[in-house]
Parts: sequence; structure tokens; C-alpha cells
Amino acid sequence: MGLLIRILVSLLCLHPVLSGRSLDASTTQPEDKWYVASDDWQRLNHYCSMWRGARRFDCVDVFSHSQRFASAFARAGFMAVAYDIKSCAQQDVTCQTGFMMLLEYGLATLPGAFMPMAPPCSLFVGISQGTHRRSEKKLEGDTKLFCVRLSNLILNNAAIFLLLMQIWRPGLYVMLENPLSSWLVKQKLFLKASKLWGMQRYVTYLGAWGHDLLKPTVLFSTLPTLSKIARRATKELRKKHRELIAKRNARKRARGQPVKEYYHRDKNGKFHGGKDLASSAVYPHSFIKAVFQCWQENRLANASGQ
Repeated sequence: MGLLIRILVSLLCLHPVLSGRSLDASTTQPEDKWYVASDDWQRLNHYCSMWRGARRFDCVDVFSHSQRFASAFARAGFMAVAYDIKSCAQQDVTCQTGFMMLLEYGLATLPGAFMPMAPPCSLFVGISQGTHRRSEKKLEGDTKLFCVRLSNLILNNAAIFLLLMQIWRPGLYVMLENPLSSWLVKQKLFLKASKLWGMQRYVTYLGAWGHDLLKPTVLFSTLPTLSKIARRATKELRKKHRELIAKRNARKRARGQPVKEYYHRDKNGKFHGGKDLASSAVYPHSFIKAVFQCWQENRLANASGQ
């Protein structure tokens, strides 16, 4: 009972972004207590140089409330851990202790481990353009808004983490995922980390892997065989996806189950996030399986010296 109470208290201290369009970004801290990792670079770099802990993780699933990658690795007998503020209030990248927890996970990875990352995207994507107002001339967006400042901080701290990992754990396979329309992958710190890691850019459509939405997605990764899951939105793919979702929704209606509402259009024709939008961030199982197989192929090839 004591543990349950502590968990409930920790969850109640979460301070979600107030805008309904940024439900994927959260912090436990008032803004004047936010941790800016870039201002602490020297100490963080020194900490990594002195780290002597046990290396045990095959997968660190970052910004993953669903924990689907971590779960897939665990089922296959590998050591995995997930990091997301919605699962654990202490896993807050906007505070120092939360950032250090992420850093500990990263340093504890084994050579050749896999680290997928899906930073909160709701204040970077096209559907929220009217709120964040990002542009080529103003990549940071409308920083008068709390939700935009928070999203920027989460990304920048994640980018600093990636830079530290590139120095101290260069044998990692990393994969950053975001919607194709996201401004996140144009941010300066991310571009710096991507260049230093030598990440390759791949485009796929999660609808091709069974997602309810077609969902064009961009992947930046160091995993060489990830090109195998790249997909183009051909007429055939779109047709198959429409038929799949029509059948899926028909089965739900026949069972009296509600059909998910990810978006809705208002009377002016503008799209807004629906009640099920947050669940659209969950990867289809077939996508998880395909990425896991890519990682396995690279791991086995490296083990055999190819």
C-alpha cells in the first residue's frame, strides 16, 4: 500500500502542458526550475568520462510510454528498459535528476545496443502550425507560449543526450522517429547530433505496418539495414490501407465497439486532434518486429565479423 501511495503521489505531481494540442509533452517542474543540459555540458561530459557502472542493456526505449520496443526485446530474452515521464514521473528530462537517469541508462548500454527515440512531436507537426508558428526563419517557433518553450527544451536536452552518447557510446544503434511533417528534425542541435552520428534518413508509412492512420513517418538512424522498412505511399499501398481500415472499423461496429477518432474537422474545415489522438503514437506490432529483425541482423553480422 505504501508503494502504491508513493506512485500515486508521483503521478499527481505531473504538470501537463495546458494546450490540448501538446498532450505528449509534460514536466514535473515549474519553468524556473527547468534543467538546461547544454548549460551543463562540461560537468556532464566529465561525469561520463568517470562512469564505471555495469553495462547491461540491449535496448533503451526513450520517450516510450507504450514501451513496445523494450517489451519486444525483453520477450526475446534481451535486457531492456523504457524511459518516459508518463510511465514514471521521475523520468523527466526537463529536471536534472530525470536527465541523469536517462544518461545512466545510456551509459549502461552494451556495445551494439539499440536506442529508439520518439521525442514529443505535437508542437512540431503541421497540424499544430497555427500554434507553434515554426518556420525556416524561426525554427524555435512562438516562444511566448509555454508549451512551445517546453517542447523545445525536451528536444534540446534529448539532443545533448545524443551528443554525449556519440562520444561515450558510439557503438550504439540509434533511431529517432517523428512524423514526416515535423519541424523537430530541422532543429539545430538535432542536426548537429544527426551529422556527428552519421544518421541516414528513411521514410516509411506506419499504415503499411497496420496502423489505423497512413501516418507518413521519418526515421533518422545508424542501423544499416533499416532501409528494408522504407515505404512509399503508392496508389496500391493507399488502396490496401483503406480496405484494411474499412474492414477493421466494420468489425468494431458489428461488435458494438467505438471506432477511434484521431482527428475531427470543425465547421470551418480545420482539423483538430480527436479524443484518441494520443494513442496514434503507439507503433504497430509488425513495425516493431521489422525494426527488431533489422537490429538482429546487424548484431549477428557484427558477431560473425562480417
